[in-house]
Amino acid sequence: MQGWFRYGLVLMLLASGLSAQTVKADWELPFAGDVPRMEIVTEGSVPVTSRTDYVAAHLTLNGSNTFDSFDDSVLIRGRGNTSWRAYPKKSYRLKFYHKQQLFGDVSNRHYVLIANYVDPTLTVNAVALKAARLVGSAYAGHAAPVELYLNGEYLGSYLLTEKIRVGSGSVEIDKESGVLLELDINYDEPQRFISSHYYLPVMVHYPETIDETIPSHWEAFEKAVQTDSDIKSLVDIAALVRYLFIYDLFCNNEVGHPKSVYCSYEGADGRITFGPVWDFDWSCGYLGERYFDLPFLEPFQQGQWFSVTPVTGYQGGVSAYNGYPFFDNLMHHPQVLPAYAYFCYNTLSQGLLDNLLAYIDDYAAFLVPSKEHDAALWPKDSEGQQIANLKEWLTARVESLLVQSHETLVATGIIEPAPMLSSDTCLPITGNIYIRNGKKILIR
Repeated sequence: MQGWFRYGLVLMLLASGLSAQTVKADWELPFAGDVPRMEIVTEGSVPVTSRTDYVAAHLTLNGSNTFDSFDDSVLIRGRGNTSWRAYPKKSYRLKFYHKQQLFGDVSNRHYVLIANYVDPTLTVNAVALKAARLVGSAYAGHAAPVELYLNGEYLGSYLLTEKIRVGSGSVEIDKESGVLLELDINYDEPQRFISSHYYLPVMVHYPETIDETIPSHWEAFEKAVQTDSDIKSLVDIAALVRYLFIYDLFCNNEVGHPKSVYCSYEGADGRITFGPVWDFDWSCGYLGERYFDLPFLEPFQQGQWFSVTPVTGYQGGVSAYNGYPFFDNLMHHPQVLPAYAYFCYNTLSQGLLDNLLAYIDDYAAFLVPSKEHDAALWPKDSEGQQIANLKEWLTARVESLLVQSHETLVATGIIEPAPMLSSDTCLPITGNIYIRNGKKILIR
Protein backbone atom coordinates (compact mmCIF):
# COMPACT_ATOMS: atom_id res chain seq x y z
CA MET A 1 0.00 0.00 0.00
CA GLN A 2 1.35 3.46 -0.96
CA GLY A 3 1.87 6.38 1.44
CA TRP A 4 1.08 6.19 5.16
CA PHE A 5 0.09 2.57 5.67
CA ARG A 6 2.15 -0.57 5.44
CA TYR A 7 -0.34 -2.99 6.89
CA GLY A 8 -4.10 -3.24 6.46
CA LEU A 9 -5.02 -5.31 9.50
CA VAL A 10 -7.27 -3.81 12.15
CA LEU A 11 -6.30 -3.28 15.77
CA MET A 12 -9.81 -3.39 17.18
CA LEU A 13 -8.49 -2.77 20.65
CA LEU A 14 -7.07 0.60 19.72
CA ALA A 15 -10.40 1.99 18.64
CA SER A 16 -12.34 0.51 21.54
CA GLY A 17 -13.54 2.80 24.32
CA LEU A 18 -13.90 2.20 28.02
CA SER A 19 -17.02 0.55 29.29
CA ALA A 20 -19.70 2.91 30.57
CA GLN A 21 -19.07 1.96 34.18
CA THR A 22 -15.47 3.18 34.10
CA VAL A 23 -16.17 6.75 32.95
CA LYS A 24 -18.00 9.12 35.27
CA ALA A 25 -20.18 11.92 33.98
CA ASP A 26 -18.14 15.10 33.79
CA TRP A 27 -18.71 18.14 35.95
CA GLU A 28 -17.20 21.44 34.91
CA LEU A 29 -16.04 24.11 37.31
CA PRO A 30 -18.18 27.15 36.44
CA PHE A 31 -15.35 29.67 37.06
CA ALA A 32 -17.93 32.13 38.39
CA GLY A 33 -18.15 34.05 41.64
CA ASP A 34 -15.53 33.51 44.32
CA VAL A 35 -13.62 30.45 45.41
CA PRO A 36 -15.91 28.56 47.81
CA ARG A 37 -15.27 29.04 51.52
CA MET A 38 -15.30 25.92 53.72
CA GLU A 39 -15.46 26.33 57.49
CA ILE A 40 -15.02 23.32 59.76
CA VAL A 41 -15.48 23.51 63.52
CA THR A 42 -14.61 20.40 65.51
CA GLU A 43 -16.46 19.43 68.67
CA GLY A 44 -14.79 21.26 71.54
CA SER A 45 -12.51 22.92 68.95
CA VAL A 46 -10.07 20.02 69.31
CA PRO A 47 -7.21 20.02 66.76
CA VAL A 48 -6.96 17.46 63.96
CA THR A 49 -3.66 15.69 64.60
CA SER A 50 -4.19 12.09 63.48
CA ARG A 51 -4.32 10.30 60.13
CA THR A 52 -6.24 7.40 61.64
CA ASP A 53 -8.66 8.84 64.21
CA TYR A 54 -11.60 10.91 63.03
CA VAL A 55 -12.78 13.99 64.86
CA ALA A 56 -16.47 14.92 64.87
CA ALA A 57 -17.14 18.36 63.42
CA HIS A 58 -19.64 20.64 61.70
CA LEU A 59 -18.96 21.89 58.17
CA THR A 60 -20.38 24.98 56.51
CA LEU A 61 -19.77 25.56 52.81
CA ASN A 62 -20.38 28.90 51.14
CA GLY A 63 -20.55 27.68 47.56
CA SER A 64 -20.09 31.09 45.89
CA ASN A 65 -21.87 29.93 42.70
CA THR A 66 -19.48 26.98 42.35
CA PHE A 67 -21.27 24.62 44.72
CA ASP A 68 -24.64 24.79 46.39
CA SER A 69 -24.11 26.16 49.88
CA PHE A 70 -24.92 23.80 52.75
CA ASP A 71 -23.95 22.83 56.27
CA ASP A 72 -23.78 19.35 57.74
CA SER A 73 -22.11 17.18 60.34
CA VAL A 74 -18.84 15.63 59.21
CA LEU A 75 -15.91 13.54 60.39
CA ILE A 76 -12.42 14.81 59.66
CA ARG A 77 -8.94 13.36 59.97
CA GLY A 78 -5.52 13.92 58.45
CA ARG A 79 -4.44 12.17 55.25
CA GLY A 80 -1.31 11.63 53.16
CA ASN A 81 2.07 10.05 53.78
CA THR A 82 5.05 12.24 52.88
CA SER A 83 2.79 15.30 52.76
CA TRP A 84 1.48 14.62 56.28
CA ARG A 85 4.88 13.87 57.80
CA ALA A 86 7.06 16.44 56.04
CA TYR A 87 4.97 19.50 55.16
CA PRO A 88 3.50 22.10 57.52
CA LYS A 89 0.37 22.52 55.40
CA LYS A 90 -1.63 19.32 55.98
CA SER A 91 -4.19 17.50 53.85
CA TYR A 92 -7.45 16.11 55.25
CA ARG A 93 -10.09 13.48 54.66
CA LEU A 94 -13.80 14.23 55.10
CA LYS A 95 -16.59 11.71 55.74
CA PHE A 96 -20.09 13.18 55.78
CA TYR A 97 -23.00 11.63 57.64
CA HIS A 98 -25.23 12.36 54.66
CA LYS A 99 -24.39 12.06 50.96
CA GLN A 100 -23.53 15.31 49.20
CA GLN A 101 -23.69 16.14 45.50
CA LEU A 102 -20.66 18.38 45.17
CA PHE A 103 -19.60 17.36 41.64
CA GLY A 104 -22.67 17.15 39.45
CA ASP A 105 -25.38 14.62 40.17
CA VAL A 106 -23.22 11.94 41.82
CA SER A 107 -23.88 11.51 45.54
CA ASN A 108 -20.90 10.81 47.78
CA ARG A 109 -20.02 10.91 51.47
CA HIS A 110 -16.25 10.74 51.06
CA TYR A 111 -14.02 13.63 49.97
CA VAL A 112 -10.46 14.82 50.48
CA LEU A 113 -8.81 18.22 50.83
CA ILE A 114 -5.42 18.30 49.06
CA ALA A 115 -2.97 20.88 50.43
CA ASN A 116 -0.90 21.32 47.21
CA TYR A 117 1.92 22.55 49.44
CA VAL A 118 4.84 21.97 47.02
CA ASP A 119 3.03 23.20 43.91
CA PRO A 120 3.61 26.95 43.39
CA THR A 121 0.69 27.14 40.94
CA LEU A 122 -1.84 25.22 43.08
CA THR A 123 -3.11 23.82 39.78
CA VAL A 124 -1.11 20.73 38.74
CA ASN A 125 -3.33 18.13 40.43
CA ALA A 126 -6.44 19.81 39.06
CA VAL A 127 -5.02 19.92 35.52
CA ALA A 128 -3.97 16.26 35.67
CA LEU A 129 -7.47 15.25 36.77
CA LYS A 130 -8.94 17.38 33.98
CA ALA A 131 -6.70 15.66 31.43
CA ALA A 132 -7.75 12.26 32.78
CA ARG A 133 -11.43 13.16 32.37
CA LEU A 134 -10.85 14.50 28.86
CA VAL A 135 -9.25 11.27 27.64
CA GLY A 136 -11.68 8.96 29.44
CA SER A 137 -9.28 7.52 32.00
CA ALA A 138 -11.09 5.17 34.35
CA TYR A 139 -12.87 6.69 37.35
CA ALA A 140 -11.10 10.05 36.97
CA GLY A 141 -12.00 12.40 39.80
CA HIS A 142 -13.06 16.05 39.77
CA ALA A 143 -11.43 19.10 41.29
CA ALA A 144 -12.40 22.46 42.74
CA PRO A 145 -10.50 24.89 44.98
CA VAL A 146 -11.81 25.91 48.40
CA GLU A 147 -10.67 28.35 51.04
CA LEU A 148 -10.33 26.26 54.20
CA TYR A 149 -10.90 27.44 57.77
CA LEU A 150 -10.53 25.01 60.68
CA ASN A 151 -11.77 26.14 64.09
CA GLY A 152 -11.70 29.73 62.89
CA GLU A 153 -8.11 29.56 61.64
CA TYR A 154 -7.36 30.06 57.94
CA LEU A 155 -5.36 27.07 56.63
CA GLY A 156 -4.98 28.03 52.99
CA SER A 157 -6.28 27.26 49.51
CA TYR A 158 -7.08 23.56 49.07
CA LEU A 159 -8.15 21.24 46.28
CA LEU A 160 -11.41 19.43 46.99
CA THR A 161 -11.88 16.07 45.22
CA GLU A 162 -13.43 12.64 45.71
CA LYS A 163 -11.86 10.03 47.98
CA ILE A 164 -10.74 6.90 46.10
CA ARG A 165 -12.91 4.05 47.33
CA VAL A 166 -15.41 1.49 46.07
CA GLY A 167 -18.77 3.20 45.69
CA SER A 168 -20.68 5.89 43.83
CA GLY A 169 -18.63 8.91 42.89
CA SER A 170 -15.41 6.90 42.79
CA VAL A 171 -14.61 3.31 41.77
CA GLU A 172 -18.05 2.05 40.82
CA ILE A 173 -17.56 -1.71 40.70
CA ASP A 174 -19.73 -4.55 41.93
CA LYS A 175 -19.52 -4.72 45.72
CA GLU A 176 -20.04 -8.47 45.77
CA SER A 177 -17.22 -9.44 43.42
CA GLY A 178 -15.17 -6.25 43.07
CA VAL A 179 -11.56 -5.82 44.18
CA LEU A 180 -9.70 -2.50 44.63
CA LEU A 181 -5.89 -2.63 44.83
CA GLU A 182 -3.22 -0.01 45.41
CA LEU A 183 0.50 -0.37 44.70
CA ASP A 184 2.23 1.73 47.35
CA ILE A 185 5.48 1.43 49.27
CA ASN A 186 3.84 2.75 52.43
CA TYR A 187 2.25 -0.69 52.64
CA ASP A 188 0.02 0.32 55.55
CA GLU A 189 -3.25 -1.50 54.86
CA PRO A 190 -4.05 -4.60 56.97
CA GLN A 191 -4.68 -6.68 53.82
CA ARG A 192 -1.53 -6.73 51.70
CA PHE A 193 1.11 -8.86 49.98
CA ILE A 194 4.43 -8.57 48.16
CA SER A 195 4.26 -9.88 44.61
CA SER A 196 6.73 -12.55 43.57
CA HIS A 197 7.79 -11.37 40.07
CA TYR A 198 8.48 -7.65 40.55
CA TYR A 199 8.31 -7.55 44.37
CA LEU A 200 5.66 -4.87 44.35
CA PRO A 201 3.84 -3.82 47.55
CA VAL A 202 0.18 -4.56 46.83
CA MET A 203 -2.48 -3.35 49.25
CA VAL A 204 -6.08 -4.58 49.12
CA HIS A 205 -8.48 -1.72 49.89
CA TYR A 206 -11.55 -3.78 49.03
CA PRO A 207 -12.85 -6.22 50.14
CA GLU A 208 -11.91 -6.10 53.79
CA THR A 209 -10.80 -9.73 53.80
CA ILE A 210 -8.85 -11.47 51.06
CA ASP A 211 -8.38 -15.03 49.93
CA GLU A 212 -5.76 -16.69 47.72
CA THR A 213 -7.56 -15.69 44.51
CA ILE A 214 -6.56 -12.02 44.81
CA PRO A 215 -2.75 -12.52 45.03
CA SER A 216 -2.89 -15.29 42.42
CA HIS A 217 -4.84 -13.10 39.98
CA TRP A 218 -2.29 -10.29 40.30
CA GLU A 219 0.62 -12.75 40.06
CA ALA A 220 -0.76 -14.13 36.78
CA PHE A 221 -0.84 -10.60 35.38
CA GLU A 222 2.71 -9.84 36.55
CA LYS A 223 4.06 -13.06 35.05
CA ALA A 224 2.43 -12.30 31.71
CA VAL A 225 3.98 -8.81 31.74
CA GLN A 226 7.41 -10.18 32.60
CA THR A 227 7.33 -12.86 29.90
CA ASP A 228 5.64 -10.80 27.13
CA SER A 229 2.75 -13.25 27.17
CA ASP A 230 -0.86 -12.56 26.21
CA ILE A 231 -2.41 -10.08 28.66
CA LYS A 232 -5.66 -9.24 26.86
CA SER A 233 -7.70 -11.49 29.16
CA LEU A 234 -5.96 -10.12 32.27
CA VAL A 235 -6.03 -6.34 31.82
CA ASP A 236 -8.25 -3.78 30.11
CA ILE A 237 -5.70 -2.44 27.62
CA ALA A 238 -7.95 0.43 26.48
CA ALA A 239 -8.10 1.68 30.08
CA LEU A 240 -4.41 0.94 30.63
CA VAL A 241 -3.15 3.12 27.77
CA ARG A 242 -5.27 6.04 28.97
CA TYR A 243 -3.87 5.61 32.48
CA LEU A 244 -0.25 5.39 31.27
CA PHE A 245 -0.81 8.39 29.01
CA ILE A 246 -1.69 10.73 31.88
CA TYR A 247 1.40 9.71 33.89
CA ASP A 248 3.56 10.02 30.79
CA LEU A 249 2.12 13.40 29.82
CA PHE A 250 2.83 14.89 33.26
CA CYS A 251 6.06 12.92 33.86
CA ASN A 252 4.69 11.60 37.15
CA ASN A 253 7.42 9.35 38.55
CA GLU A 254 5.39 8.19 41.55
CA VAL A 255 4.83 4.97 39.60
CA GLY A 256 8.52 4.19 40.10
CA HIS A 257 8.33 3.51 43.84
CA PRO A 258 5.40 2.67 43.21
CA LYS A 259 3.02 5.00 45.07
CA SER A 260 -0.69 5.71 44.71
CA VAL A 261 -1.20 3.31 41.78
CA TYR A 262 -4.83 2.15 41.85
CA CYS A 263 -6.52 -0.62 39.89
CA SER A 264 -9.61 -2.78 40.22
CA TYR A 265 -11.46 -5.72 38.75
CA GLU A 266 -14.71 -7.64 39.13
CA GLY A 267 -14.94 -11.39 39.60
CA ALA A 268 -12.13 -13.85 40.31
CA ASP A 269 -11.03 -13.78 36.65
CA GLY A 270 -11.96 -10.18 35.81
CA ARG A 271 -9.75 -7.94 33.68
CA ILE A 272 -7.75 -5.43 35.72
CA THR A 273 -8.68 -1.80 35.10
CA PHE A 274 -6.00 0.77 35.97
CA GLY A 275 -7.35 3.97 37.53
CA PRO A 276 -8.13 6.39 38.90
CA VAL A 277 -4.99 8.47 38.43
CA TRP A 278 -3.84 10.07 41.68
CA ASP A 279 -1.18 12.26 43.29
CA PHE A 280 0.63 14.55 40.86
CA ASP A 281 2.58 16.55 43.45
CA TRP A 282 5.88 15.12 42.17
CA SER A 283 5.34 15.64 38.44
CA CYS A 284 5.94 18.26 35.75
CA GLY A 285 9.67 18.21 36.35
CA TYR A 286 9.45 18.56 40.13
CA LEU A 287 12.63 17.25 41.74
CA GLY A 288 12.18 18.35 45.34
CA GLU A 289 13.16 21.98 44.81
CA ARG A 290 11.20 23.48 41.93
CA TYR A 291 8.76 22.54 39.21
CA PHE A 292 9.06 22.58 35.41
CA ASP A 293 12.71 21.50 35.11
CA LEU A 294 14.06 20.12 31.83
CA PRO A 295 15.07 17.72 30.37
CA PHE A 296 12.09 15.49 30.96
CA LEU A 297 12.44 12.78 33.57
CA GLU A 298 10.65 10.01 31.66
CA PRO A 299 8.65 7.56 33.80
CA PHE A 300 8.51 4.80 31.14
CA GLN A 301 11.72 5.11 29.12
CA GLN A 302 12.93 1.57 28.54
CA GLY A 303 16.37 0.79 29.91
CA GLN A 304 16.63 4.03 31.89
CA TRP A 305 15.65 2.64 35.25
CA PHE A 306 16.68 0.01 37.73
CA SER A 307 16.39 -3.76 37.47
CA VAL A 308 14.06 -5.69 39.78
CA THR A 309 15.29 -5.74 43.38
CA PRO A 310 14.24 -8.83 45.38
CA VAL A 311 12.46 -7.85 48.60
CA THR A 312 11.93 -10.02 51.66
CA GLY A 313 10.43 -9.15 55.03
CA TYR A 314 9.15 -5.83 53.73
CA GLN A 315 7.44 -3.65 56.34
CA GLY A 316 6.81 -0.55 54.23
CA GLY A 317 8.18 2.94 53.80
CA VAL A 318 11.37 2.12 51.86
CA SER A 319 11.36 2.12 48.07
CA ALA A 320 13.14 -0.52 46.01
CA TYR A 321 11.94 1.36 42.90
CA ASN A 322 10.55 -1.87 41.49
CA GLY A 323 7.74 0.14 39.93
CA TYR A 324 10.14 1.30 37.24
CA PRO A 325 11.01 -2.10 35.76
CA PHE A 326 7.39 -3.24 36.09
CA PHE A 327 5.93 -0.24 34.28
CA ASP A 328 8.80 -0.18 31.76
CA ASN A 329 8.00 -3.78 30.88
CA LEU A 330 4.26 -3.08 30.87
CA MET A 331 4.59 -0.03 28.62
CA HIS A 332 6.82 -1.92 26.19
CA HIS A 333 4.75 -5.11 26.18
CA PRO A 334 3.98 -6.11 22.56
CA GLN A 335 0.24 -5.72 23.15
CA VAL A 336 0.56 -2.35 24.88
CA LEU A 337 3.20 -0.21 23.14
CA PRO A 338 1.52 -0.03 19.71
CA ALA A 339 -1.83 0.68 21.37
CA TYR A 340 -0.22 3.34 23.53
CA ALA A 341 1.63 5.02 20.65
CA TYR A 342 -1.56 5.06 18.59
CA PHE A 343 -3.62 6.55 21.41
CA CYS A 344 -0.93 9.08 22.37
CA TYR A 345 -0.35 10.33 18.84
CA ASN A 346 -4.01 10.60 17.95
CA THR A 347 -4.99 12.24 21.24
CA LEU A 348 -2.25 14.86 21.05
CA SER A 349 -3.00 15.50 17.36
CA GLN A 350 -6.59 16.41 18.11
CA GLY A 351 -6.39 19.43 20.35
CA LEU A 352 -5.87 18.08 23.88
CA LEU A 353 -3.13 20.63 24.56
CA ASP A 354 -5.34 23.56 23.54
CA ASN A 355 -8.08 22.31 25.88
CA LEU A 356 -5.63 21.95 28.78
CA LEU A 357 -4.03 25.37 28.23
CA ALA A 358 -7.46 27.00 28.16
CA TYR A 359 -8.39 25.14 31.34
CA ILE A 360 -5.19 26.30 33.04
CA ASP A 361 -5.92 29.91 32.12
CA ASP A 362 -9.50 29.74 33.39
CA TYR A 363 -8.65 27.83 36.55
CA ALA A 364 -5.69 30.08 37.40
CA ALA A 365 -7.70 33.26 36.83
CA PHE A 366 -10.51 31.98 39.03
CA LEU A 367 -7.98 31.00 41.71
CA VAL A 368 -6.09 34.33 41.90
CA PRO A 369 -7.65 35.78 45.09
CA SER A 370 -7.44 32.44 46.89
CA LYS A 371 -3.85 31.90 45.71
CA GLU A 372 -2.84 35.33 46.98
CA HIS A 373 -4.52 34.62 50.30
CA ASP A 374 -2.69 31.27 50.49
CA ALA A 375 0.68 32.84 49.62
CA ALA A 376 0.43 35.20 52.56
CA LEU A 377 0.36 32.15 54.84
CA TRP A 378 2.52 29.76 52.79
CA PRO A 379 4.91 31.96 50.77
CA LYS A 380 6.61 30.41 47.73
CA ASP A 381 9.52 31.66 45.65
CA SER A 382 9.13 32.97 42.10
CA GLU A 383 5.36 32.67 42.00
CA GLY A 384 4.73 35.32 39.36
CA GLN A 385 5.69 33.36 36.23
CA GLN A 386 4.80 29.86 37.38
CA ILE A 387 1.55 29.54 35.40
CA ALA A 388 3.41 30.59 32.27
CA ASN A 389 6.14 28.09 33.14
CA LEU A 390 3.56 25.32 33.54
CA LYS A 391 2.06 26.09 30.14
CA GLU A 392 5.50 26.23 28.48
CA TRP A 393 6.54 22.96 30.12
CA LEU A 394 3.32 21.19 29.12
CA THR A 395 3.60 22.49 25.55
CA ALA A 396 7.16 21.18 25.30
CA ARG A 397 6.06 17.86 26.76
CA VAL A 398 3.30 17.45 24.19
CA GLU A 399 5.74 18.20 21.38
CA SER A 400 8.15 15.61 22.79
CA LEU A 401 5.45 12.94 23.09
CA LEU A 402 4.22 13.61 19.56
CA VAL A 403 7.72 12.93 18.24
CA GLN A 404 8.20 9.86 20.46
CA SER A 405 4.85 8.30 19.59
CA HIS A 406 5.34 8.98 15.86
CA GLU A 407 8.78 7.35 16.01
CA THR A 408 7.27 4.35 17.82
CA LEU A 409 4.59 3.94 15.17
CA VAL A 410 7.28 3.96 12.49
CA ALA A 411 9.59 1.64 14.43
CA THR A 412 6.84 -0.89 15.08
CA GLY A 413 5.99 -1.03 11.38
CA ILE A 414 2.50 0.38 11.81
CA ILE A 415 3.24 3.33 9.50
CA GLU A 416 5.93 4.11 6.96
CA PRO A 417 8.31 7.04 7.54
CA ALA A 418 6.49 10.23 6.58
CA PRO A 419 6.07 13.80 7.83
CA MET A 420 4.17 14.13 11.06
CA LEU A 421 0.54 15.11 10.83
CA SER A 422 -0.68 18.56 11.75
CA SER A 423 -2.38 19.11 15.09
CA ASP A 424 -5.87 18.97 13.59
CA THR A 425 -5.43 15.64 11.80
CA CYS A 426 -6.29 12.20 13.14
CA LEU A 427 -4.15 9.27 12.01
CA PRO A 428 -6.34 6.18 11.43
CA ILE A 429 -3.75 3.54 12.28
CA THR A 430 -4.74 0.03 11.17
CA GLY A 431 -1.64 -2.10 11.66
CA ASN A 432 -0.96 -4.91 14.12
CA ILE A 433 2.68 -5.86 13.57
CA TYR A 434 4.99 -5.04 16.47
CA ILE A 435 8.79 -5.30 16.23
CA ARG A 436 10.70 -5.89 19.47
CA ASN A 437 14.42 -6.66 19.67
CA GLY A 438 14.47 -7.05 15.90
CA LYS A 439 11.70 -9.68 15.92
CA LYS A 440 8.30 -9.19 14.31
CA ILE A 441 5.37 -10.03 16.58
CA LEU A 442 1.81 -10.36 15.30
CA ILE A 443 -0.77 -8.96 17.74
CA ARG A 444 -3.78 -11.25 17.58
